[in-house]
Amino acid sequence: MKRKFTFLSALLVAIVFYSCGPSIKVTSTWKSPDVNQIKQDKILVIARMDDLASRQLFEQEIASALKEAGMNPMASYIAYPNVAVNKKLTEAQVNKQIEQFKSDGYQAVALTVVKDVKTELNTEQSGGYATGGYYPGFYGGFGGYYGSFYSPYGMGGMYVPSSQRTYESDIYKLETVVYDLTKDTSKQLVAVVASEITDPDSASGIAKPYAEKVLAQFTK
Repeated sequence: MKRKFTFLSALLVAIVFYSCGPSIKVTSTWKSPDVNQIKQDKILVIARMDDLASRQLFEQEIASALKEAGMNPMASYIAYPNVAVNKKLTEAQVNKQIEQFKSDGYQAVALTVVKDVKTELNTEQSGGYATGGYYPGFYGGFGGYYGSFYSPYGMGGMYVPSSQRTYESDIYKLETVVYDLTKDTSKQLVAVVASEITDPDSASGIAKPYAEKVLAQFTK
C-alpha cells in the first residue's frame, strides 16, 4: 500500500500514481452578516502547516489574494519569523500572542489549518449498457481556536465490456477561519471555509487555487 506522507511530503513530492489529477472542493462555508467590516482592517495571515515551506506558500498566496481584493494582509512568517505557529499553546501563551498581534496593529486574523488527512481506496466500475447557524457557537473566539488546535490528523444503448479500476486517493481537509480581533470573544468569528484537497501534487500548484477558492467564498 502506498505510504501516507506528512503534509510537507505530500505537497512537495509527486504522489499521484494514477490518472486522476488533484482537485480542490469547498465542502462548507459560513460568514457573518458583518464580514465586510474587516476589509479595511490590517489582517494577519497564518497557515499552521508541518513545515516552513508549506506555511510560506499558503500564507503568500492567501495574502496575495486578499491584497488583490483590496484588503491589507500580512503573512505571519514575515511579520513573526521566529514564532512557531504550529504548536500546542497554553492559555497564557495564546493571550500573549494575541496581545502582541493587537499591539502591532492587527485587527483581524485569517487562520488556515490542516484538519485531517486520510487515504481512501476507490473503485471505478465502467461498462454495461449505456444510454446516450452552527458556526459561531462551535468555534468561539480566536484565542480558543488558535490555542487548542494542533495537527489533529491523527479528512436503448450500447453495451460496453465491463471493467474495474481500483486506486488510492489522499484527501486533505483544510479550514480557513477568519476572526475580527476588535470584537468581544463570542463575536470574533466572521467567516469559515472548509475544503478538501484530493491528491495534491505540489504546494506551489495547490496554494494559489486554494487561496482563490477561499477568497471567492468570502466575497460572494
